[in-house]
Amino acid sequence: MFFVFSNRQYDIQIRTNLSILLLIISFASARVTNKILIPKFLFKGKRGWFLYLLFFLLIISLWLISIALFLITLYSSIALPNTILPSLEDVIIILTGTYSISLLSSVFYFTKESYQSKEEKLIIEKEKNLLELKFKEVQLQLLKEQIHPHFIFNMMNNLYALVNENLTLSREVIVRLSDLLEYMLYECNTEKVELSKEIEFINNYIELEKIRHDESFNVTTDFPEDVSGIKIAPLILFPFVENAFKHGLKQTNKDFISMKLEVSSPKIQFSINNYKHDATLAADKTKKSKGLGLKNVQERLELLYQKRYELQISTENNIFDLTLKIIR
Repeated sequence: MFFVFSNRQYDIQIRTNLSILLLIISFASARVTNKILIPKFLFKGKRGWFLYLLFFLLIISLWLISIALFLITLYSSIALPNTILPSLEDVIIILTGTYSISLLSSVFYFTKESYQSKEEKLIIEKEKNLLELKFKEVQLQLLKEQIHPHFIFNMMNNLYALVNENLTLSREVIVRLSDLLEYMLYECNTEKVELSKEIEFINNYIELEKIRHDESFNVTTDFPEDVSGIKIAPLILFPFVENAFKHGLKQTNKDFISMKLEVSSPKIQFSINNYKHDATLAADKTKKSKGLGLKNVQERLELLYQKRYELQISTENNIFDLTLKIIR
């Protein structure tokens, strides 16, 4: 601002006074714009108020500059009669210089604040994603831990009933049960497991159920032999199998369970249907089931696969039919 008048023949005193006063006005205008108008109005979407107040600030600054020019010119004409006073062209240069300083200051401030706001938003977004991931992991772990006691509770009831009937079979059940628990406790602590191990787990469970049932055990399976390299969330299919045994085998000639697993790139489709007795249907309509199986697995599917799965359940003519499709 001082050297903007250096090509004029003004007295050094006029140039100094003008520069100081105009810098004060420029600084004040920039501070008001940067600390009040931009953050409290422009950044908050109040653009109408921002433009209105900015125009109001322009009028005030013009008024202050006019007073400053008048007072300095008046003083100079009286105290320094031989000095050259500013012309209209000089006034335009003064105004341009003053508002250039304010404009550049506001542009730098806006750019800096926008960048910092973007950086803060990215940091907050990362922290939010990390919290959601941690929450998801904790929730999944809780859901998996709910499966274990649910399964153990049912099998302990079965084992209790079997001990009084056949001691030899009960020992075999204990051995098979320990194998199943070993898989659940030590191999299911990862995000995904080999599909072949899940199939083996289901087959072992079927054999375990077969031991405690008589000749009316009517269970058919159609599982692919070669599923190498394919992974799936641990224990995501098992609750459906357990639910089918719970409601599908009541020691009658109508009882049956049919399971089928199909694998194609990139889809896994698991189907299971079983006979569902009228008493079971009536109980489902009058009260909520105590089991955690189906509700648990649906929550896990939503957390793990979100929009990459489709679960269809229907009950018609006492036949419970379930189809689960998962996109790997």
